[in-house]
Amino acid sequence: MPFQFSNKDFNELGLMLGGNWSDSTISNMSCKDRTAYFVDFFYVSPRTAAEVYRDIQHPDLGENQIKKPDPREFLGGLYFLKKYPSKKAQAGFIGSSEKYGLPKAWKYVEALQALKEKKIRWIFDEEPYCNFQEYYFLTVDGVHFCVYEPRYMPSSGWYSQKFNKAALAYEIGLSVYHPNICWVNGPFPAGQNDMRIFKKPEGLMSKIPDNQRGIGDEGYVGEPTKLSTRNEFDSSEVKQLKRRAKARQETINAKLKSFGILNQVFRTTGKQRFAKHKAALEACLVLIQYELDNGTRKIMKV
Repeated sequence: MPFQFSNKDFNELGLMLGGNWSDSTISNMSCKDRTAYFVDFFYVSPRTAAEVYRDIQHPDLGENQIKKPDPREFLGGLYFLKKYPSKKAQAGFIGSSEKYGLPKAWKYVEALQALKEKKIRWIFDEEPYCNFQEYYFLTVDGVHFCVYEPRYMPSSGWYSQKFNKAALAYEIGLSVYHPNICWVNGPFPAGQNDMRIFKKPEGLMSKIPDNQRGIGDEGYVGEPTKLSTRNEFDSSEVKQLKRRAKARQETINAKLKSFGILNQVFRTTGKQRFAKHKAALEACLVLIQYELDNGTRKIMKV
């Protein structure tokens, strides 16, 4: 039976850790303020924290299962993703030595990443989603995140025109009519354009059925049988649908950039850089999807 920690307990512990406030100070806050502070420290609501805490104990996670999670260290993992503090600050937050502060945070990040198969998945072959068969059924966009250029692999291929520095690129897909992140692929050197990533053997192009279309921005011009972009021949109704669908996709990108670990230059270097960044990115997507599933956060309807 998994260890439980309630919404209320997480809220109180999170405010104590994040704000260093006394019990009396916390009790004098309004419910709205307590939740707002918690979200600022950890991105998710106390309700979502309790759900994720339960799920990281599931045996399906294999070697990433946390059998006896520590609520303080779990919140430390969420704090690490949201604020991306220094090694010293992370150790201080969970009351650990510098030697163990970051490893403990990464343990929980990798457990969150392991929930990807449950939360970030191709839903269109499942009930009830397979019954809709919408012509425009998903949007796709390439997102860049800054890193230090790998010294052992120096190349202009890491250069991102979006940031004017080295970055990693990911391909992210979102269902048009459902609040589901349904695809993520990467990382790739940011010098590769969106269409090149899309057309890779393991890319999204091979997943799109012949009788349906995805929606992309101008970076995806060239494969009209798979992706539809802005088109002067579109009806006003289709133009409006595409605008709203792409704006909806941008809200997911914005949510990702609200995590410090993705918004700041990623500090992990060496050969583990890509695996660690992938773990962080997918863990953040998992947290966003939890919030969409339980209604804590919403995205616009098309």
